[in-house]
Amino acid sequence: MQHISEAPPAYDDIGPAFDRTRTVNLILAGVAIFIIGFEVGWGAFAIVFTTLVVGGTTNEVLRRRPGRTTSIAVAIDVSMIGIVLILTGTWPTLLLVATPYLLVMSFLLLPPGRALLVVAYMGILFLAAHLFSPAPLGDVIDNTLVNTVIAVLFMILTAIAVAAASGSLHKIRGVERKMLETARQANLAKDQFVSMVSHELRTPLTSIAGFAETLDAGWDDLEPTEIHEFLGIINSQADHLHALVEDILIIPRLEAGKLTIANTPFDPAPLTHRIVSLMFPTGSEADARVAMAGGITVAGDPRRIEQVLRNLLGNARNYGGDEVLVDGQEVDAMYVISVTDNGPGVPAADQKRIFDHFEQVSKGDDRTTSGVGLGLPIARQLVQAMGGELTYSDAFPHGARFAFTLPISTDVVAREEPTKHTA
Repeated sequence: MQHISEAPPAYDDIGPAFDRTRTVNLILAGVAIFIIGFEVGWGAFAIVFTTLVVGGTTNEVLRRRPGRTTSIAVAIDVSMIGIVLILTGTWPTLLLVATPYLLVMSFLLLPPGRALLVVAYMGILFLAAHLFSPAPLGDVIDNTLVNTVIAVLFMILTAIAVAAASGSLHKIRGVERKMLETARQANLAKDQFVSMVSHELRTPLTSIAGFAETLDAGWDDLEPTEIHEFLGIINSQADHLHALVEDILIIPRLEAGKLTIANTPFDPAPLTHRIVSLMFPTGSEADARVAMAGGITVAGDPRRIEQVLRNLLGNARNYGGDEVLVDGQEVDAMYVISVTDNGPGVPAADQKRIFDHFEQVSKGDDRTTSGVGLGLPIARQLVQAMGGELTYSDAFPHGARFAFTLPISTDVVAREEPTKHTA
């Protein structure tokens, strides 16, 4: 099993609460030193106050460095208290009240190993103060007011440290709970995705295999019209399978920003007419019309725009009514291509989530068509990658209208006469 080393909590992990605690501690210590300065003399006051300022400034400077940790703050506290003990010759009151404060700071804010190192460092300083201290400020430790102020100060500092550490730990636990819930949701979404994709892939594969087996077994006995029908079904299911696999494979490339988009000037009208003719051949249940003049030059990737149109037209065919209109118009240096149908449209409650991955208006037993809910989010990301935007709006008096924009190019392509297609 791989060993994961324990690292001290970073300031970014415990948030601004500990920073505020440090500031409050320094202010309270300054106030306490100022109070006892009247009793012990301003010479001693200046020495201790300088120690506080130097230690506090060092803490603030190091706290702003990248990779800062709580270890720095605790070590600075130990050092400042150790210096005061050396100056006073192991001040009993300070030793008694500072030790719990430092132990609380060490073991609440540091991993056990790092806390033990700090405690060892604290012991070395305290021992040095006891054995080798010249105690230039030894006379201050006999003052009752001074001892009382120091005792109260460190009781307050200990309480503040415990409160800050407790709040930080609760915050970290809250973040961990959210991360666990996010991971659970991700695993659930992955399982749903695998189940849905498995079903969607199996359906066309089953059809292809079944009709191919029928043709292989009874080619000599089948009528030419039946053979043509079966081959048409196989081709149709193969196209569906290809589109499904293309949608699945394009997601990671889009999210990683590694999908190549060839922005070239071209006229979208011929491409649109061709796609409509393929998806709504003569005899289709829906009547598809194109109202788009030729001669307009847009900047985009024809292959990706074809994919967008296939997705939008596929939705119109599956979910729309019996009339589909594809039109284009110039609006503020952009070319707007709209796919409108006269179906029921998208309910208001579902209009925001239709552009999310694996989202469908019809789910579970209510689903009447195939698909994994990838078409619209992929179409939107492709359009955005080409400098446009894909939006939904309700059609009048009813139906759905999906419109996407493409930048109009200043380059000129060969002009083609406008055509009209009616299925």
